[in-house]
Amino acid sequence: MGTAAGVAAVSLLIHSVVGALWGLLRPAYSGTLGEGGQVIIDAAAGNVEFVSFGSFVAATGLLATLISLSTYVLSPATRGPAMLWWLMGVAALSAFSFLAVGTVTSGLLHDIGDPDLLSPGDRVSMVPGLDPGVGWLVAPFLAALAYWCSALVTPETDAPTLPIQ
Repeated sequence: MGTAAGVAAVSLLIHSVVGALWGLLRPAYSGTLGEGGQVIIDAAAGNVEFVSFGSFVAATGLLATLISLSTYVLSPATRGPAMLWWLMGVAALSAFSFLAVGTVTSGLLHDIGDPDLLSPGDRVSMVPGLDPGVGWLVAPFLAALAYWCSALVTPETDAPTLPIQ
């Protein structure tokens, strides 16, 4: 279980660090506080939710693939179906860690402070929450796919040699 625990620890650490960076780089809606507490969003704002979803899926999928391939290459003794399933579970937990840390850092960066101290005309920025939905499945799927494809194309090291006829 030592290798499996190490894979989980490294994956969670990497996903948390990259998730923090992702949270700092997430796009935000910017606007001006109007009368009655309404925020008038700038017209130039794109679809912040879609960019956040796409970057979440791409980052967690890429990280899960890299960790899966690294595990396959660096730990030949643990190759097999058990490690494949373990990597899928680790990728799912790591994606959760990525989102949780990213949400905290983006919330700290775009904190509006005490809403009672704001007055009409103040500039505010906010990052909407992200519900990945089916995006939760991308990292485990790509981790399994990378690991399985590696096993598929790796020749057996102790394969019997056939005599030439």
